[in-house]
Amino acid sequence: MASACRHRAHVGAACRVPEQIACIAADRAVVCDSGVWTELRCQGARGCARRGDADECDDTIAAERDTCPRNPPVDYACTADRAQALVCKNGRFSLWRACRGPAHCEVVEGHNVHCDTTLGEAGDPCEKQGTYCCSVDHKSMLLCDGSALSTASSCRGPDECHVARDAHKVDCDDTRALEGDPCDQPKRIACSLDGKSELVCAASKYIKKRECRRGDCKLEGNELFCD
Repeated sequence: MASACRHRAHVGAACRVPEQIACIAADRAVVCDSGVWTELRCQGARGCARRGDADECDDTIAAERDTCPRNPPVDYACTADRAQALVCKNGRFSLWRACRGPAHCEVVEGHNVHCDTTLGEAGDPCEKQGTYCCSVDHKSMLLCDGSALSTASSCRGPDECHVARDAHKVDCDDTRALEGDPCDQPKRIACSLDGKSELVCAASKYIKKRECRRGDCKLEGNELFCD
């Protein structure tokens, strides 16, 4: 949320006070950027209005490349479809997070942006190294390396990948896998999907350890049976 003294202005006119903001419509404002009034879109629920002794533009709903003030407190927004959270950088909104979880992107208490990142896809931006989430199809568990998500392990068991919301814990049922599936625990064993072989995690991939000739591969607790 950005604010400044009231000022008559129009897009393209010269201005003198950097970052000054003035409302020009219920859903639009102008900001003084590099000596020129530049349009801001105020698509948040509060629009653009005079509050106290300043005009305020609610830009908590925005699109990528929309103009935003260059020097406010860190400025975040949700896209109109609630699928992404944006951050203001160098006067333009850009992608901050993909909000693929069930709560998507929400504006809370009028100005706080919350993004549900419990579900993701490989390549999605992230920040906290070592944190996990589930893929959108729940078939894999993803790991943040500090900048982007990558697949850590397949989760083809019956419980798939799921998030315990109370504990914010990601659980991955990796008791079943395909040869070549990613894995993140060396020597971890699993049964193949068809139950005909035992697999083991080696060099971050599941490979065949042995065939189960007399009966299907099965896991009971922490024990795997393959005859």
